[in-house]
Amino acid sequence: MESLLALTLVMALAACSPPEDTASSHIVDPAPAMTAEENMSGETSKVIAEPAPSSIYNLERVQPEPETVLVPPSPEDTGVDPAGFGLPEVRERARRLAAAPYEPSPTLPDDAKSLNYDQYRRILPAIDDMGWPQDAGPVRILFDPRGYLFDHEVRINLVDGDTVTPRAYSASAFDFKELPLSDETKKTLGFAGLRLLAPINQAGKFDEVLSFKGASFFRALGAGNVYGASARGLGIGTASAEGEEFPAFREFWIVRPRSPSQAVIIYALMDSASVTGAFAFNISPGPRTQIEVEATFYPRKDIQGVGLSPLTSMYYFSPHDVIKQGDDYRPAVHDSEGLAIHMANGEWVWRPLQNPADLEVSVLASAQPKGFGLVQRHRQFDDYSDVEAEYDQRPDVWVEPYGDWGEGQLMLVEIPTVNEYNDNIAVFWRPREGWRAGGANTISYTMSWGLKPGVMAEVVAVSETRAGRKPGDKTQMFVLDYEGAPEKVFENAELEITSSAGKIVNPVLRRHPSGDTYRLSFELQPEGASMAELRAVLVRGGRPLTETWLYRWSAK
Repeated sequence: MESLLALTLVMALAACSPPEDTASSHIVDPAPAMTAEENMSGETSKVIAEPAPSSIYNLERVQPEPETVLVPPSPEDTGVDPAGFGLPEVRERARRLAAAPYEPSPTLPDDAKSLNYDQYRRILPAIDDMGWPQDAGPVRILFDPRGYLFDHEVRINLVDGDTVTPRAYSASAFDFKELPLSDETKKTLGFAGLRLLAPINQAGKFDEVLSFKGASFFRALGAGNVYGASARGLGIGTASAEGEEFPAFREFWIVRPRSPSQAVIIYALMDSASVTGAFAFNISPGPRTQIEVEATFYPRKDIQGVGLSPLTSMYYFSPHDVIKQGDDYRPAVHDSEGLAIHMANGEWVWRPLQNPADLEVSVLASAQPKGFGLVQRHRQFDDYSDVEAEYDQRPDVWVEPYGDWGEGQLMLVEIPTVNEYNDNIAVFWRPREGWRAGGANTISYTMSWGLKPGVMAEVVAVSETRAGRKPGDKTQMFVLDYEGAPEKVFENAELEITSSAGKIVNPVLRRHPSGDTYRLSFELQPEGASMAELRAVLVRGGRPLTETWLYRWSAK
């Protein structure tokens, strides 16, 4: 139970529902996920030391394209003076910190710790800009105090040219209302995180773009988005029987932008009992907010089970579930509905997410992908019919690795949940080899956050997945729609549909009555199997015409 509790708890720190009101410049955090102890009805989920039965999908039918090595931006591109404060200084701090014993964050006062969610979110900034309020710059900065679940204290510095100025915590920066906090607590709380605001939706109106708060969590928004999926700086031991460790950001340096068109640079120092880290975040707010990330990790001790660029999200139910959620008025509830992958060999993969009966871990790639991300494809209000949650506005998150991350596996973790308040999805790259104490491990990648994915597949995407039992039969039926397909794109197409167990029968491809959609349907006869990995793709001449659709069917 330790692993599930740990993963559920960390999801609580980046809760995703209900969303904030991005129309306001003072956006507060949504309701947190419940911890495992609060998880209703006393039911427990099976935690496994090894991944549940899974396939490393063999997609080598398509030959790899010539390798393209992406190059991180140079200091000139980021607008940071190489002679001033930068990532080398943060790396040196992280290296020295890793050589010293770990010191946990100062204890949160009891009255601040006892605040509930509603009380904590009543704490508001007393000013509109805690960064450089004296001039009208392209961005604004707000800080958050510790309290409730947010017990890690962070230090914040402002960088202006060659000058680094520590930003001291002051209770006068916040409006604590009439909350039950002592004067001493208010004076000594310290910062829990920071938020970046920019006019991404309307000129002159500063809306929240990025938030760092809780362990190493951060999350971002594009134009028209509300908060949904989250990211972390590093994962350690996710879904392991030994339990998960949560590194936390402990210090930030925010670089003052020189012009409205310049990206915002934020450096961060991460720390935990096992590892330290130095990060550079190069942030370009906009319709699709882009973040260039470079990070170097310094293990204090040998580490196994590292997760690089981990993403987390919530999936409760949708029409692509075999077993439906019969007592909810909404047709779907999720922050992300699927995992998209651009494989190393050029193939595009779509894996609908699930809310399983037991914790499940899937290995979806054994070669470093060109990109991967958690995606929300349904963008109409009627797809969810939820006025408050606005699930149709949750962002897609797309990751593109730079360079070589080494041998490893792309892993997907799906955790059972009985409501929409639990983040229960995690995806990350796990290196094959563990990290050695005293070493240094550097990675870099680009993240895109917005209503549209960071990249578009060169093949026809799966626009809809439906699943259920065939009427009057125990056979499982699956229906895939390909919306917007040109009229003759599937002419002479071959159907490649396979299952790791059971038997596939009655595959049919037909044109949808709507005119611009094709529908693929087929049935699975389990033949006594309790689980099956399904795969479907349309090809012609050995080349894919569509995404490769993957699905884990379970009898539970």
